Amino acid sequence: MMRAFAINEYGEPEVLKEYDLPVPEVGDHDVLIEVENTGISPYDWHVRIGEQAGKIDYPIPLILGWDVSGVVRKIGKNVTTLKEGDPVIATQRLDRNGGYAEYIAVNEQTVVKKPKSLSFEEGATIPINGLTVYQALIKYGKISKGDRVLIHGGAGAVGVFGIQLAKYKGAYVAATASEHNHEFLKELGADKTIDYRKENFADVIKDYDIVLDTQGGDTLAQSYNVLKEGGRLISIRSQIDKEKAKEKNIEAYFTWTDLNREDLINVVNLYGEGTIKAYFDTIFPLSEVRQAHERSEKGHARGKIVLKIKE
Repeated sequence: MMRAFAINEYGEPEVLKEYDLPVPEVGDHDVLIEVENTGISPYDWHVRIGEQAGKIDYPIPLILGWDVSGVVRKIGKNVTTLKEGDPVIATQRLDRNGGYAEYIAVNEQTVVKKPKSLSFEEGATIPINGLTVYQALIKYGKISKGDRVLIHGGAGAVGVFGIQLAKYKGAYVAATASEHNHEFLKELGADKTIDYRKENFADVIKDYDIVLDTQGGDTLAQSYNVLKEGGRLISIRSQIDKEKAKEKNIEAYFTWTDLNREDLINVVNLYGEGTIKAYFDTIFPLSEVRQAHERSEKGHARGKIVLKIKE
């Protein structure tokens, strides 16, 4: 048996309860990971409150937390890329139990070896946000040197990676965040910072090549107006308006993260080589997972929130 926090119903953070659950069974292509750290994404609490109900066939009770770091303790008979004892970074398929637990079973296709240069805490900040941004900017945004890029929510876990990746690619980067985060954004490499509380980004920038939207709603609606003809708008939060994109003569995409092993290896290597730096906002013990969700929901975390599983 293993210690885990899981939900048996949707609702406020109080629905996260401690359980003694069986250690996951290991399929032929799975590895069993003894979890060191688990990253918390906004997706976790969106699932917890029921936003995804009916869209994915979740196991019940459901263990949240789809980004983990840890050590491989057992491998399935068809696993070829990993061995017992390997320190790893992994992201879980959304219809399987996650990492608010002592153990997790993950298909080897979304598990990669942890570079020695990274701590387990840093490793848990990487997978889903890294994949999301990498695919948004590289595959959909087709980012290249000299592009002018706007990233919404620059101080969040997605924005932190996005700013660094865009600078690595040679882009000029503007980012939105509250004023107290502006120095932090400049440290990450942002060339221009916009205080979303005091000014409308659409009034201060125009003719950009790429916008990465993490907010949806009115932020997404106004983002069409700051792009030049032929620009690219990528939202990871909401569906795009195809008619408006056509009217503005821009490319617009709503992206859903593809759990792609090749991309995950590329992302982890960027961190391992020091090209991208991992930032975590707060490390909570597993017993304080409810408080971790509360902090995530407030939307002011600087980088990723991380759970420490062993206490």
